[in-house]
Amino acid sequence: MQFSISCDFDGTITLTDTVNALLQEFAEPEWLAIEEDWCAGKFGSRECLARQTKLLRIAPDALDAYLDDVAFDPGVKAFFDDCFANQIPVTVVSDGYDWAIRRVLSRIGVRGVPIVANRLVHVGADRWTVMFPHMTQACGSGVCKCAAANSKAMMVHIGDGRSDVCVSDLADLVFAKGHLLQSRRERGLESIGFERFSDLRPHLADLGALLPASEPAQRFA
Repeated sequence: MQFSISCDFDGTITLTDTVNALLQEFAEPEWLAIEEDWCAGKFGSRECLARQTKLLRIAPDALDAYLDDVAFDPGVKAFFDDCFANQIPVTVVSDGYDWAIRRVLSRIGVRGVPIVANRLVHVGADRWTVMFPHMTQACGSGVCKCAAANSKAMMVHIGDGRSDVCVSDLADLVFAKGHLLQSRRERGLESIGFERFSDLRPHLADLGALLPASEPAQRFA
């Protein structure tokens, strides 16, 4: 049985949401009003991130220095190493910034993993914009995780947040924590709770044994 894994980044690989942390530290105060409007449902996360990114005020070298202090789950590298050893394709799929993901994964020592994320672009001095190469018209997020994770293999998703809810509904097997775990429990959906990547490693050798007895999730065409 062939599996593929899509793995969230912010709050899953890292211990905090790097986008929110960067905005709190380095964005003009208007980012908070934009956040409130997004939470109120006035627009989707793609528009929210586009507006907020333009308010960032940090030079690239300072950004890298900040990211070099971001805390991450200490079991991440061993987990990805196990995926490679078991020949399980794994992709980091995030509605955050690719710049942050690459910097943090490099520091962890995880290399050669496909990254699907929003493209943070330096436009001079301490100014930034963001591009959305993985958006779809049907989805309000910067990254349509459902489209990115769609696979002919049995699909496993690992995540913690709001951006993981839709894609988890398409997955055959879900490892969840935080908001995602709560959402699935409230909707009566099966998932396997976890706290750290060390909790997941014992399962990689026999993911098939964890599959729900119900029919596999319905994929997008």
